[in-house]
Amino acid sequence: MNDKSRVSDTVNSLVSYKRPNENIVGLKGVVTYKLLDEHGNVKQEGKGCNIVTTQGDNYFVDQLSDAGAATIKLMVVGTGTAAVAKADTWISGSASGSAATGWGTVSPVTNSGTAGNLQLVGTFAAGNATRNSLTRVGYTNINPSADGLGTPSGTTFFIAHGTLTPTVNKGALDVLVVTWDISFLGS
Repeated sequence: MNDKSRVSDTVNSLVSYKRPNENIVGLKGVVTYKLLDEHGNVKQEGKGCNIVTTQGDNYFVDQLSDAGAATIKLMVVGTGTAAVAKADTWISGSASGSAATGWGTVSPVTNSGTAGNLQLVGTFAAGNATRNSLTRVGYTNINPSADGLGTPSGTTFFIAHGTLTPTVNKGALDVLVVTWDISFLGS
């Protein structure tokens, strides 16, 4: 076969390509974190992926409609060891019992500067979520004053559930900063 035939075959295969009849849309989340000591020095950092829950799928569809559920407000952490699953409705081993002791405040959702990417930054201040063996993180639209038990209500969406790798041991003076980049993928 000569070069001319190869070029012709390549052009013919490209011209005859047919796009699928359906669009494929997805979300991908990447979770990174830094654990800082009381002086702002990095003690530990890590990275992992997440699963957008079924409630999260419904939340994103709702946000695209004109109805619009409440915006993402909080991150929660936990010590669970069960595998993160699509059907999860709350974080396993929740260490975020109340607004006073464990919720991570989430900065306003921002465009990270990359097309099709949103970024959430949650901060667990000194004294909040003080716990050894933190393995899970999630974000939600729950209002902390509405439920001091750390469990969702009927109007709450538990949007995504991810892992903290390696395990985090957060001391009382430590600050945990979790950055969640959400990429919207399409065909």
